[in-house]
Amino acid sequence: YEASSIILACGVIAAKPFPGEQNFLGKGVSYCATCDAPLYVGKEAIVVSYSKKEEAEAAFLAERAKKVYYFPQYSCTEIFSDKIEVIKDVPVSVEATETAMRLVGKSGSYDADGIFFLRDSIPPTQLLPSLQMENQHVAVTRQMNTNIAGLFACGDITGTPYQYAKAIGEGNVAALSAVTYLSTH
Repeated sequence: YEASSIILACGVIAAKPFPGEQNFLGKGVSYCATCDAPLYVGKEAIVVSYSKKEEAEAAFLAERAKKVYYFPQYSCTEIFSDKIEVIKDVPVSVEATETAMRLVGKSGSYDADGIFFLRDSIPPTQLLPSLQMENQHVAVTRQMNTNIAGLFACGDITGTPYQYAKAIGEGNVAALSAVTYLSTH
């Protein structure tokens, strides 16, 4: 296909999901602890994290939740909140019981009200090697321009929060910017 302008709206691609993870997405499984933290006031949550930078998101969740069980999939040596319990186990699958979500690990099973998987995305530079990135997301201006003329990006691919409202608004701006670009080139 050939085009004079392109809008990238392909979201983010996470690592291969665990068995059961996709079945409970939005029904006890989430990818944004800061987005869904208000739903866990006084409840227990599990956070599976693949990077030290996600500790801030877990700490934000812990400010609202009764308890957070933190499963670092990296070398984590410190407890960064008294409401967070660090558990060294490797996730295997996600299940639901009658009363809770369950994370099945290699060493045991853990129940909570919800499970958060905090993963990095695969860089969009695999699609376009010259695409400028910022914190593993496509760098854009407020008009959703990328560093490549005629190429716009919107939604999750441009960064957090990963929410529909943000994606819709950015999509609208990207479409208007693409129309302006086409009318001037």
